[in-house]
Amino acid sequence: MPGKKYTEEHKVVYFETNVTGRLNIGNLVDLCMLVSTDQSSNLGISTEKLDSMGYGWIVSQNIIDVKRLPVDHEKIKITTQAESYNRYFCYRDFMMEDEQGEEIVKMHTVFCLMDKEKRKIARIKDEIVGPYEGDYTTKVERLAVPPVLKPEEAEITKKYRVRFMDIDSNQHVNNIHYFDWMLDTLPEEFLRTHEVKQFNIVYKNEVRSGEVVDSLTHFDEERLESIHEIRVGDKVSCTAKVEWQELK
Repeated sequence: MPGKKYTEEHKVVYFETNVTGRLNIGNLVDLCMLVSTDQSSNLGISTEKLDSMGYGWIVSQNIIDVKRLPVDHEKIKITTQAESYNRYFCYRDFMMEDEQGEEIVKMHTVFCLMDKEKRKIARIKDEIVGPYEGDYTTKVERLAVPPVLKPEEAEITKKYRVRFMDIDSNQHVNNIHYFDWMLDTLPEEFLRTHEVKQFNIVYKNEVRSGEVVDSLTHFDEERLESIHEIRVGDKVSCTAKVEWQELK
């Protein structure tokens, strides 16, 4: 059986939205991560406790499905549930509901436990995941991954320098900035008239303060699809595939 559920309410505020008045996709993910962190604290597995053990959670993949994005001033409920885990991966679901109880966003997330000193993935500890009551499994989920973006296919490229403010307590770029770097490459008029339908993003390598990233994009407006890649030199840091839908 899946693990314990945890729910929080949130009122969307203007600085979490873009010019369309809808919640930014990066802020959406951050809100979900906050709910996950709050559940962990309530279960006695706080960020501070993990840090004292030398560990921290990192995300390796998010798959976000959007019926519609919440709008400014809208009250929503965010629910999270630890589904299952194996030796190296934890799988967690998030659901976002409007005031009528209708599910408008869902997200499936893959977490890994990182050894902060070694900067490597660590084996999952029973004392860390036990309180969530998720199922243990020997299986590794075979999730869809974004296609490889060949250099000649990337017709849009922008550069960004990583700032001190972009780095989180795990000493690498906060995930919200990957969304900003990717979507900033797309035409403004398209972003004004469309929103995400599905965002499949995979994190591969850390990006650190002072580094310069290249955001590469292949954009197929006719198919309402974009393929993205974040690179530091020859190293791929993050990839994504985004399916789009017209604003309703």
